[in-house]
Amino acid sequence: MSIEINWGDSSRSTIHLTFRRGWTWDHLRQAIQQADQMIGSVDHTVHLIIDLRNGGGVPGDFLSVAGDIFAQGVARANEGQRVVVGAGMLLRAAYRSLAAFYGPQLAERPFIFAATMDEAAQLVSLPS
Repeated sequence: MSIEINWGDSSRSTIHLTFRRGWTWDHLRQAIQQADQMIGSVDHTVHLIIDLRNGGGVPGDFLSVAGDIFAQGVARANEGQRVVVGAGMLLRAAYRSLAAFYGPQLAERPFIFAATMDEAAQLVSLPS
């Protein structure tokens, strides 16, 4: 699969989703399901770091498909921060459009953007 999912640390407090060129919306759906299972396997807070730096472009129909994916479901009680690393200005602008349209669903589970993995690590080390 073009999206790698693994525990980011030995304490299982962070999940890393690393996107590779060629990922598809189906890959993302599978990754979300796997990450959800991982979050559900522990009782403590788990943060997500979503690394897009080597993901290539975003598949077509971003606004319609991504909006449906990101707005569905309910966050687990122990889901922490969701930090995206490597999102360009266009992707950030598209996210703002989704947030404006889907409002409350995304407001409860916002994405935070970081320029580097170090910055992402600092963001998730802050209290949720």
